[in-house]
Amino acid sequence: MQILNQLETEPIPIEEEEKRHGRRLLIGLLCALILTGTVLGGYLYLRKRHERQVAAANAIEIRKRAPKVEVFVDDATVNGKTTVLSGTLHNISTEPLHNLAVELQLRKRLGSGIETRVVTADPKELPPDGKARYSIDLPVQDYISATFFRVISGNERADVAFKALPGEARPPLDAPASKSVIVKRPAPRGEEFINTPNTPGRVP
Repeated sequence: MQILNQLETEPIPIEEEEKRHGRRLLIGLLCALILTGTVLGGYLYLRKRHERQVAAANAIEIRKRAPKVEVFVDDATVNGKTTVLSGTLHNISTEPLHNLAVELQLRKRLGSGIETRVVTADPKELPPDGKARYSIDLPVQDYISATFFRVISGNERADVAFKALPGEARPPLDAPASKSVIVKRPAPRGEEFINTPNTPGRVP
């Protein structure tokens, strides 16, 4: 009887218990989302890392094979606010090469991220002992450096074994214009007058 009286005088806090349950459910849901995001992010990172490692290994393997193309990489030149990257492809194989292009890795100034650019050579059809040029203009303020990465051909962008060589040197900078400097000499001094307490004197 006393217990029943206590229940009547002290009602069970159902609303408060529901609020606590809702908070626990929300916290559990947030923890599950964070855990899922962490696992997914780690998976994507490992996948990209594996892809980069495979690409680097393939590039090394291709360079070990007999090269089909000589790449003469010109020095970068600056034209106003634009950087010009260019070079020459020379087919040193005994077979024609089709749809040749080069891949450049560009390091951005903001964030130091890496951007890959594909630059098509001209002409696209390169017979044995034939030569083609590639060139691209880039804003100076957007990129800090550029690296020649690989040569590709065909619609499938298959890797082509190549040998990189220095190309055309950067043209010398124009000498600064000479300036004539005129130095004015002081005007000749005139006669000096010396006054003494007795008589004025005059010294030439």
